[in-house]
Amino acid sequence: MIENEKKSALEEIREMEEKKKKTENPKKDYWLAKGIVVKVVTKRLGEKYYKRKGVIKEVHDLYTGFVKMIDSGTTIKVDQMHVETVIPAEGKQVLILNGVHRGCKATLLSLDSDKYCVSVKLDSGPVKGRTVNGVQYEDISKLAQ
Repeated sequence: MIENEKKSALEEIREMEEKKKKTENPKKDYWLAKGIVVKVVTKRLGEKYYKRKGVIKEVHDLYTGFVKMIDSGTTIKVDQMHVETVIPAEGKQVLILNGVHRGCKATLLSLDSDKYCVSVKLDSGPVKGRTVNGVQYEDISKLAQ
């Protein structure tokens, strides 16, 4: 019986933490994170990088980072305005970049292309194992393997 009381207290703490996160403004205007795959969406960095994918190797400040291009191996400094997130195939791992579960790893379960959102199952964080629906495309990105 004592074990059940401890478990329910733990659940209560988790719920309180989640409510606290929801009441604070969880959306940030910066989202770059080490280890995610991004796609270059500007020609300013050169034609050879345009529409090419790379992995964030280091976040320099909140809005810029160093990307190692997948095809050439070249490392370039980018502003987050010049790259976009990459949505992987279902079953692949992603990192949540914004919102209540920011920083949590998750597995992509399904895509809703009409609403530009996905469903994920959290692999880390205080509510590990929970399925989260309606996560916007720009709030997740593929994790580099």
